[in-house]
Amino acid sequence: MQILVISDSHGDAAPVKTLLDQYAGKLTTVIHLGDNVKDILKFEHLYPRLNIVAVAGNCDYSAVAPRERILTLAGRRILLMHGHSHNVKMSCDRLIYYSMEKDVDACLFGHTHMSAIFTIDKAAHDNGPPSGEVFFMNPGSLCEPRGGSRAGYGIITIAGSNITGELIEL
Repeated sequence: MQILVISDSHGDAAPVKTLLDQYAGKLTTVIHLGDNVKDILKFEHLYPRLNIVAVAGNCDYSAVAPRERILTLAGRRILLMHGHSHNVKMSCDRLIYYSMEKDVDACLFGHTHMSAIFTIDKAAHDNGPPSGEVFFMNPGSLCEPRGGSRAGYGIITIAGSNITGELIEL
């Protein structure tokens, strides 16, 4: 299973529509991680076969989407959030520990406008027996990259118990 992951479109719906057109026949789920989720929600009616999932960011002022949610896709628990509530611009430590508390297999977040992929060994953080890894992805910003990043998005692949990802620059 593959999942398209975007974040921080900030009112520029054109690249969102371009990606939806590109991936609509190739995958079934698209995730927007906040800051102008209306940029994707306005296209839901055009793609009835896509599972479009969104969480609100700090720039989403109306209640168009929840602030966070956990999805179960292909048997894997995935935490979705924008990241501002866990201060990810300073450090991912709070986000990592929160993900451990929620007992998820992956955590997808945005807010920094800089792309990143990393994994954390659960056992290293809970001092318990080996229990696998947590996969983290920030796809960066689709429209307003920062910190030397380029505009882009991510693709997550779930194959059995493995979760991998790819960051794609525009």
